[in-house]
Amino acid sequence: MVKDSDGIEVAVPLHVKRVTPLIGAFAQVTCMLGAEPKISAGVPKLSEMFYKIFPSLKRAGQSSNLSLNIEALIATQTQVVFGPTSFFLNDAAMAQLQASGIAVVKISNFATIEEIKESVRLIAEILGEDAPLKAQAFNRYYDAMLQEVQKRTSAVSPKLSVLALNFSGGSYSTINDSDIGAQYIKIAGGMNVARDYALDTKEMAKIINAEQILVWNPDVIITNSNPSRDVILQNPALQTLNAVKNRRIYVVPTGVYLWSVRSAEGALQPLWLGKMFYPELFKDQSLEHEVKSFYKTFYHYDIADEDVAMILHGAENTLVR
Repeated sequence: MVKDSDGIEVAVPLHVKRVTPLIGAFAQVTCMLGAEPKISAGVPKLSEMFYKIFPSLKRAGQSSNLSLNIEALIATQTQVVFGPTSFFLNDAAMAQLQASGIAVVKISNFATIEEIKESVRLIAEILGEDAPLKAQAFNRYYDAMLQEVQKRTSAVSPKLSVLALNFSGGSYSTINDSDIGAQYIKIAGGMNVARDYALDTKEMAKIINAEQILVWNPDVIITNSNPSRDVILQNPALQTLNAVKNRRIYVVPTGVYLWSVRSAEGALQPLWLGKMFYPELFKDQSLEHEVKSFYKTFYHYDIADEDVAMILHGAENTLVR
């Protein structure tokens, strides 16, 4: 028996052989916990880097969104489906899966650092075997990384003003302090200028206009892709921003998954932010070494130097399309 995000007990098989994570971040966690071969149905649009590290997910039938086709999902003989079920499965679909003997575990709380650790622990509990020990090791690493970065930045004063700014679909967007990316900014010694922006809206990405960006005038801008950075740099209306004038616009790394969002590779984001914000405080820390160590420890993959460089550059073939 496992308890889902609502505290409801769900019976899962003692020996789980086939699972379906509903989102890419949980597919990443499943693979990190050593259960890549157990993924019987996949989420759509994973990055090329994801498939390079975990190639079996590119098999026929695993790159399509089977989670939205209940008959196809049942045909994969999956035993457990887990993730934010309310986004993918209505009551009829849930009932159909359960009637077919498939356990459905709701994991929808992963908006904070503590919730991410709990999600990793719960997924490991579902997977069984040595996954719980791997989850414990990851959570210890996650905590240690956060503590190390915070220790180095805690005395910084004044703190750099930071704006997470992205451009997509013709609009700029940002994050307030309800987003885990903002938690990472704070741990790395930054002050999120959008911390109180649009707190009453439900969307994770908060649409914003250039006028508000100018009012905030951040020291540093972080963005999730190189195209987004280029749009910001080339916008005539934003040329007076301190971050633009000083060329302090940094592209968040993307490996198997984007570092700034709710994913296990977010464990690396505070160190990256710390080095971008205050390089003198982290001059003894090598991001390249840390990426290699992370991939070897948690993915059991010896990553090449050129792939590390691509990850840290936020190259397009690391991004989910």
